[in-house]
Amino acid sequence: MFNIVTWNINGIRSGQQKLKDLLDSMEADIVCLQETKITRDMLDEATALVEGYSSYYSFSRKKSGYSGVATYCKNICTPFQAEEGLAGTLSSHEDKIDFYDSVHGSFTDEGLKALDSEGRCVMTLHRFKEEETVSSLIVMNVYCPHAGDNDERLAYKLEFYRALSLRCHDLLSQGYHVIVLGDINVSHRLIDHCEPDDITSFSKSPSRIWLDGFLVEGGGKFIDSFRHLYPTKEKAFTCWNTKLNARVNNYGTRIDYIMLSSKLSQSLRECTIMNEVYGSDHCPVKASIALNFISSTQLPAICTRNFKEFSGKQLKMSDFICKRSLAITTVASADELQSTPEVSEPKKMRLSQKTTKQQSSLLNFFAPTSVTSRENVSSLHFVSSTTVSTNSFDCDKALSTATSSSVGLWKNLFKGPAPPPICSGHKEPCVLRTVKKKGPNMNRQFWACPRAAGHSSDLNAQCNFFLWACAKR
Repeated sequence: MFNIVTWNINGIRSGQQKLKDLLDSMEADIVCLQETKITRDMLDEATALVEGYSSYYSFSRKKSGYSGVATYCKNICTPFQAEEGLAGTLSSHEDKIDFYDSVHGSFTDEGLKALDSEGRCVMTLHRFKEEETVSSLIVMNVYCPHAGDNDERLAYKLEFYRALSLRCHDLLSQGYHVIVLGDINVSHRLIDHCEPDDITSFSKSPSRIWLDGFLVEGGGKFIDSFRHLYPTKEKAFTCWNTKLNARVNNYGTRIDYIMLSSKLSQSLRECTIMNEVYGSDHCPVKASIALNFISSTQLPAICTRNFKEFSGKQLKMSDFICKRSLAITTVASADELQSTPEVSEPKKMRLSQKTTKQQSSLLNFFAPTSVTSRENVSSLHFVSSTTVSTNSFDCDKALSTATSSSVGLWKNLFKGPAPPPICSGHKEPCVLRTVKKKGPNMNRQFWACPRAAGHSSDLNAQCNFFLWACAKR
């Protein structure tokens, strides 16, 4: 039995658990992670070299701490090839799994580079025994772009979907079995969403139309592993809004999938949503498939163990240090001038020689106090001591009066923040939130019910109280 997991980890370095312990806890042969949020320069040895696993990354080329996917394979199922990207623009010829005819014929060179620039796909090629033959399987770990139906990023998201479909078509036409898994960033059916805003137009979303056509029920070549086994199971969600504490009431969506090419459907044994696993706004999804894997004896070129910084090939100190000429300019001494016929340029000397400009001592910043100054200080001290001892009672009385009046004054000036408003649904103090969505109200603050988000019919969930914290500028 072969187990495979997908999980949007929301930052591979954000967890407190050691990565090996985390991977082992998945009890899977292949673990596919999305939204790793690291670039190659941020990848450390503990993350790149995990005992018992080989790993394959795709990094964002656009900005740091963004997107990114990684596939970790146990040594018992080391891939025979691996490729970064979806469109073949990032890997050298020997690394490529090949078969891009439909993709390359449908996009410009600029469009292909844009598809691969955000670190959203890594592919691994595996082999397994199938009766008397050996078959090939492509695992495509993808993190599809996020975009609403009216978002400016929707066009890029749909182009990524189209390229994914075309690449899968080319691979299937060459006889490969294919698994597409990851954060697909769309809930397929009404049953996969906690509470859609508009039920009537739900299925008309461009992203859902694409997913319909990708799956067998819409004429595609893939099955949704979870719905294939559990077509009517409700509240089976994989993602929640953690800012609204929505996971408490299981108020989420199912946007993480393990999709198998249709010929693999007979080998599917189980698909589980691991909602007991925390650490991200998503939870893992695991599929069990009856396949007998063959492990490669050689690591693919893009394996992190082959990276120069981790492979042991770059161990010379000279590789890390640049040669620099260190010289100090000084004026020649009288003796040197006598022994030198001409002085045409400043002379370079060793660090051991003294320069004309001496380093200042800390004591040089403190000038001695003059006798007059000392006498003045002594006189002032005497007068002050006499005055304080003579009028100590009057000073205490005046200080007490001033203190009592100033306290009241300061309280009037600094009253502190006003108490939060009370929500209408539960009569509880509201919490302050900030608008993060791009638009005219971005970064504007508002008051909302403090309870966790939930279905509108759930009286114990967050009520619909809303109040702007301040007037719009």
